[in-house]
Amino acid sequence: MIFSYPVFRYMGMRSSLPLPSWNVILTQIIFYFILEDFIFYWGHRILHTKWLYKHVHSVHHEYATPFGLTSEYAHPAEILFLGFATIFGPAITGPHLITLWLWMVLRVLETVEAHSGYHFPWSPSNFFPLYGGSDFHDYHHRLLYTKSGNYSSTFTYMDLIFGTDVGYRKLKALKNTRVEDSSDQKKLL
Repeated sequence: MIFSYPVFRYMGMRSSLPLPSWNVILTQIIFYFILEDFIFYWGHRILHTKWLYKHVHSVHHEYATPFGLTSEYAHPAEILFLGFATIFGPAITGPHLITLWLWMVLRVLETVEAHSGYHFPWSPSNFFPLYGGSDFHDYHHRLLYTKSGNYSSTFTYMDLIFGTDVGYRKLKALKNTRVEDSSDQKKLL
């Protein structure tokens, strides 16, 4: 972070008044999420190739059942590689420092929530249909490295487009069917 500040300043980041409007902040944050999802998906998918998984990404997957702190537990090369996805948007737009801080806070909160192992009532996946959340990411951590799918970061549109969430969607449909069947049996009793 210390070394990135001069780079962001060079790229046009401002830290003085006036503060950006909420429209500017919101537009930039939405753009960052979309861009980060696209870059992260491909970087994460590459990390699941045999060699990179064995030598780099397996560190992050040491926990088959992740919890919040494991979101940032990774090989240093992975941190640099996937961290690029997070900083690329701000690096090309030169946001205000407030926007950059808000973006970083949202990203950390999102990744901790996705690794929490809990589906909270306030989870964004309850409100946004393409938001991954902990259920989506837990599935990713439970399977073997080359077959796991669910490579997306925040929103699941890339997995949906490229079919890398088929196993997860089938499992979710099966679970929903079981829940419906058990509730039908309770009604009969």
